[in-house]
Parts: sequence; C-alpha cells; structure tokens
Amino acid sequence: MNEIRFPAVEKLQGAPKIQKSGIISACGGECSVFVRNGRLLRLENEWDGFGGLEGPCAVIRDYFTDEVLSVFGGDGTMFYSAYCEEESIYAYATRDNVVYCYKTNNLSDWERSIAVVFPESFRLFNTAVCRGEGIYMMAVEAAAADNKDGGKYENSYVGTCFTEFFVKSDDLLSWSILPFGTAYTKERYNACPALKYSDGFYYMICLEELPCYRFAPYVYRTKDFDTWEIGFYNPLFTAGNEDLYPKTGVTLPADVLQMQFQHINSNNSDVDLCEYEGKTYIVYASGNQGITWGGCTCEAVYDGGLDEFLKRCFS
Repeated sequence: MNEIRFPAVEKLQGAPKIQKSGIISACGGECSVFVRNGRLLRLENEWDGFGGLEGPCAVIRDYFTDEVLSVFGGDGTMFYSAYCEEESIYAYATRDNVVYCYKTNNLSDWERSIAVVFPESFRLFNTAVCRGEGIYMMAVEAAAADNKDGGKYENSYVGTCFTEFFVKSDDLLSWSILPFGTAYTKERYNACPALKYSDGFYYMICLEELPCYRFAPYVYRTKDFDTWEIGFYNPLFTAGNEDLYPKTGVTLPADVLQMQFQHINSNNSDVDLCEYEGKTYIVYASGNQGITWGGCTCEAVYDGGLDEFLKRCFS
C-alpha cells in the first residue's frame, strides 16, 4: 500500500463548503442514503429491533417525511448498508466473517444470500458498495476476530483496528476478495467506509481517530486500490454544536433532546452521501462512539453535485 499525502496540483481551489443542517433522526446508528425511482430514501440501522423484529434490523424511510417503507433483517446480521440500481435495492450486512446480501425489487419481499466469506480470523463490520468501470466494488471494514481461547486470532493483514478490505463483483450478488495486501490502511484507525466512483477514481470516506478520543471523517481516492491519495482538506468536518439541535422542521422526543446536552459530542462518524436534485446530501452519526451516548443521525449538504464535491476535495 502506497500513500500520497500531498498530491500535486497547480493551484488549490479551497475546501468544498459543507453546510451542517442538524439532526434528522433520533436513530444514531449507521445510515445509508440513496435514490430510488426519483425519491430520496435512507436506510437506518435499528439496534434494538423495529416492527416486531428481534435485535438489529434495517428500516428504509422516505428521507424527508420519515415514512417507513420497509423493515427487514433481524436475523443476527448487523451493520446494514444499501446500494440501489434502478428499482432493485441491494442491502449488505455482516455477521462474524461473512457478508450477506439482501435484495428486493418491491420493498416488501427480501431475498438473503451469502455475498462473500472471509477467513475465520476476520471479524467484519460496515460495508459500502459502488459501481466502478465495468465492475462493482465493496469496501469491508474488518478487525481481527476473537478466537476460542478468549484472545484474538493471529491476523497479519489487519493492522490498527479497523482496516478496510476490498471485494469485487459482476452482479452485486457474488463477490471475490482482492489480495489482502490492498487493504487501507493498517497504519491507523480507519473505520465505517463510504465508497463512490467518479472520473476514474474510487473515492472513500472513512473515520479517523484524532487525539483525546475524537473522531472525524477523512476522504481518500485511488485508481488501483494500491496507491491512495489523501484529500487536501481533511477532516471533512468535525463534531460541533450544529450536531446537538434538530434540523428545521424535525421534531425529536424530549428525552433525546435532553440526552444531547448531558453527554460529550466528540464524534462525526458513519458518513454516507448521495446526489439528489443537484445537491449532495451527507448523513453522519454524532455522539461519542457509544461510550456514554450513541448520538443521532445528522445531515450536511454540499450545494452541488457529487462528482463536483469529490473532485473539490482534491483540487
């Protein structure tokens, strides 16, 4: 793995302007945002179950109205993320060393299959999928798995917890693992990926750990998953007072609002982003990594398209 920290450009244009809007959901888990049939939707991870399902499950809502459109999972898998192509939604989730795929064409009937299996020495967490040049790519967050003796498996491929690995597919259902040496990065904490493709580059946004238990999203890009450039304007944003208040028009339960001001907000994690009607909508989780408060789902907006936003991070 090669890392370029200061990519060469003729002139820096300045950081893309990201405007935080505030809290859009009391759910503080992972969230995906995507467009289906011209409608902006979001997938939320409900860790306590929802709609009668046990344990972690996934809930798909209308982004602006919060209308519940589909509930699935609750079968022992976790860390749900979504990818949409035409009317079909593919949701990916993990359990132990396996990535599962859920597929639906109608938001009612979901088919589950095994997408890819990693060695037992891997423990998998979040995933992110994008369509590249003639192929689909997935980033998979991993750590070394616990072994039966109560310690960790020997896993030389996983460095600092967490590390991103990559798999590819022709059909979004069956995936194959790229050589483990293409991982990014074993040198630092690198978690909860978002993966996008634009103009020959794969762009990835991951969470980095800053000093004193602070967490913020950083953006990188690559053409070959071996050499990575780091964006000029990292971190993209950091935890602030904007994360404590609901977005205009959003109503939150009184107990959630109270909790916001009883715990330190030191985290902006689990970023996902999507272009809709000429703007780039960014969702992220606040809180403090669940140490005392899991936080809420917040929104930020870039007033321009996704391709423009990604390019601006490197120009």
